[in-house]
Amino acid sequence: MKVIAVIEADLDVTPLGTRSRLGRELGGVTILRRTVERVRRATLIDAVHVLCPVAQYEKCAALLNGTGAKLHRLDADPPPWRALVQASRKWSLDGWRGGVGGATSFDEYVSAPTIAGLLQITDADADAVLGVSPAAPFFDPALADRMIEHHKRTGRDVRLAFTQAPPGIAGILLDASLVRELVDKNIPIGWLFSYKPDTPQKDLIFEDCCCEVPVSVRHASGRLIADTDRAFERIADLFAAEPNPDLETTGRWLIERDATHVETVPREVEIELTTDDPYPDALLRPRGARLGRTGVIDPGVVERIVECVSRYDDALIVLGGFGDPLRHPRFADVLRAVRGTSASGGDDGRRSRGAYGLAVRSCGVDLSEAAIDAMIEYRVDVFSLTLDAWSPDLYRELQTPGAAAIDSPAAASLESVLAKLDLFTDARKRRGRVTPLLVPELTKALENVQELDDFFDGWIRRTGAVGVHGYNHYARGLVDRSVTPMAPAARTACRRIKTRCLVLADGSVTMCDQDYAGAHILGNVRDQSLAEIWQGADLARIRAAHESGAFNATPMCANCEEWHRP
Repeated sequence: MKVIAVIEADLDVTPLGTRSRLGRELGGVTILRRTVERVRRATLIDAVHVLCPVAQYEKCAALLNGTGAKLHRLDADPPPWRALVQASRKWSLDGWRGGVGGATSFDEYVSAPTIAGLLQITDADADAVLGVSPAAPFFDPALADRMIEHHKRTGRDVRLAFTQAPPGIAGILLDASLVRELVDKNIPIGWLFSYKPDTPQKDLIFEDCCCEVPVSVRHASGRLIADTDRAFERIADLFAAEPNPDLETTGRWLIERDATHVETVPREVEIELTTDDPYPDALLRPRGARLGRTGVIDPGVVERIVECVSRYDDALIVLGGFGDPLRHPRFADVLRAVRGTSASGGDDGRRSRGAYGLAVRSCGVDLSEAAIDAMIEYRVDVFSLTLDAWSPDLYRELQTPGAAAIDSPAAASLESVLAKLDLFTDARKRRGRVTPLLVPELTKALENVQELDDFFDGWIRRTGAVGVHGYNHYARGLVDRSVTPMAPAARTACRRIKTRCLVLADGSVTMCDQDYAGAHILGNVRDQSLAEIWQGADLARIRAAHESGAFNATPMCANCEEWHRP
């Protein structure tokens, strides 16, 4: 069985759209060279092919001199799904899968059309191809050999081999025939792993094509591909601690770092633009009078938040909170501020890097043509649509229980929201854009669990993406309507208080996103920087209490069951 490795390298930009770090050194060796050298150490790989843009050929040749890799000029457009993968993967960079619509880390850096083209001009007799990220300085060559041996031993009915490891540790092995089939069908690799309601199959992690790894690796989280600021920091920390770790050591190190490391600023910030909502009495989430507060955030405040968190190039912003962001009177200005352009209304030339990922969560009642155009113009990645029901009758019962008064009778109509979605998809098509990705969401509760299957399969067929969440009682602030408890039996330190935060519409920063009433305020971004609040004594005390097992640090912590979710 002849196996070759294929690596696409770009010295300017990564497949995620961030700046490339392939020429940056780690321990005196560039990232690209270190990656190729590690791939070359796999004894069952017959050849390593590196493809780079034509204009970068000489620079890449200098970086790879003496490695034995075969360098090729690449003059081809990126795969047609590149923009979709970029938007999808922003929200799950630390895992090998979990992107919106089923995208995997393999979709980021493995292009079947490119591989198929290479096979036509060289190594046409190759039986399989190992796709590898060019920025993986901790790629494990021994694991690559194990994957190849595993593939030989288990047969090739599914024609691929992979493993459940954090991005950057392993690649994906594809039979040459599968590569050509993916090209013929014009589909990305993630399609192989995604759920298809009309042709259901067992998850590939339970099939022979999944090569086992140590438990520490399977349970680890953390990107080891040097294509974002945070990932490069993680890689540098690992290199300082363990320059040449084995697989199990890498997994244990990632788990320990994830449990203790706190970023200087949160990776993800949810911003509540307004407390106004078309469904103030919605049954499954806190809205309206239950909040006990009101407010509308100023776009300038949003801009200051973004300037703070975008010091890292993988910062994520969610516009949501406990009101509907589409009801903000300056919604387009807010989007402009998040994307790095001044929201002052004038052309004053001020511009920051802006947030990497941007999502909007709404019930869709106020989805106007102006709002749709603004989301497309300012490159919203994901539009999460909170529906909670498949049938119009149940939708009405959940959104306006007891026939509560709302703005207009049509507002409680599922049909009217779906009609607005047609405007949304038409506008996206007209502009030639794949984003914002539409993700209909359902909060699973006793009242709607009977519609779960119809909702999930129906929206997968229509949009290719869907979100289902367990019911959240917000630390016993709401009646518990959950179908079954989802929290693990043994409690561990909360992950949310180390990775994300919530800013309310008045600028207040809460202890966590369970605090819909604003009962535990840590500071206000109108007169403090978010970094100061995030690194402040109050939040540090709560984190320390969680680390020591004192989960009653606050009444909210004592009653919360969402601590296990990132």
